Amino acid sequence: MTVDAQITDMASLWPNLKLIGRHGAIAAWQGPLRPLLQTFQVEITYRAPLVIERLDVRILQPCVKVLSPPLRHRPGDPEGRLPHVYYGSDGEVTLCMLDPDSDDWSPFDSLSQTTVPWVIEWLAAYEGWRATGQWTASGRHVVAGGVGV
Repeated sequence: MTVDAQITDMASLWPNLKLIGRHGAIAAWQGPLRPLLQTFQVEITYRAPLVIERLDVRILQPCVKVLSPPLRHRPGDPEGRLPHVYYGSDGEVTLCMLDPDSDDWSPFDSLSQTTVPWVIEWLAAYEGWRATGQWTASGRHVVAGGVGV
């Protein structure tokens, strides 16, 4: 999908997620999502692929950050500091919502119909994990020493 189509689609399905920036092939939204008990402020940034670019989901997947409240780890939890996240070199945390080795998502899919529901599922699993220590979201889960489900 083009960035313009993503913007139109997001505005129609998730009007609380406001477009905060658009620069060429990049668009970013911020707003509240409430999966269960807490309301989270999130930011979703998407970059449409260039025509000549190799379609690598690892590079092109939307970047999703939780702005508030801060994500908290469970000290001593076997999942590690936070499950299903990427840590940037600057310590920034972005959510891992898809298996890049599967065909679950492509840069041509609607963010409002894939990414936003996955963020809600991730946040619901996070709330449950904070309460119980169990991660309940679907998808492949990489654990120390291998892959779990």
